[in-house]
Amino acid sequence: MAEFNITSFVVSLRERMYNHFPNLKDRGRNPNGSFKHGQYNEEIKNVAFKNNPTIFVDENTQSFDIGNEYSEEHYPYYHILEDAPYIRKRDRSTAKTRGSQAKVESLKDRNYSFPTWNGKTFTQEYRRNVRGKRNRIDKVSHWITDSSGNKKFINREADSYLNEHYQYIERMLNEHIIDEIAIEFGLKPLRVQKTGLEEELAMEWGEDVSTILDIFYSHEGE
Repeated sequence: MAEFNITSFVVSLRERMYNHFPNLKDRGRNPNGSFKHGQYNEEIKNVAFKNNPTIFVDENTQSFDIGNEYSEEHYPYYHILEDAPYIRKRDRSTAKTRGSQAKVESLKDRNYSFPTWNGKTFTQEYRRNVRGKRNRIDKVSHWITDSSGNKKFINREADSYLNEHYQYIERMLNEHIIDEIAIEFGLKPLRVQKTGLEEELAMEWGEDVSTILDIFYSHEGE
């Protein structure tokens, strides 16, 4: 059993997350301008995760990001894989599916997960249609295994395909890392808690949650 300290814990956590990241070849637009399936592509686990620094907040707190300006500009599918149960095929998207971020000309400035407030609730534009069961599977392209064990790609002509890596961050943590790292350091896993969108927005702004809510409520009725 390893002796616990915050640095060794974060090092182990990052190594385990890196090992469980989706490993996809030849994706993304590399800096020389070629698009998808290009000659000099890097893995998202490197550009969106491994190369990000660990930030030492205080003696008991460290943090790190998934994603950065470089990966947002050249390899944005790291968050598409996380957020979208179905992915539009190349050249099959619409103005609606591209959303508001398609209008932001600088690719590195696009933010597909930024929470917004409509006066009543917080929402995230690119997660509006991911709630509930993945009940569109019969209408999208996806792989199946027949009774003989052969894999077949069906609905080949559909405009979208099934994202096998959907919510890969939650899955890697819940299915592997939490239990493994608890055993490593002699810790007891507790119930997983997800922060609300107001907490995510507060983190984006660098403000306290109550401050964010006070700002929004002060504009009600305007």
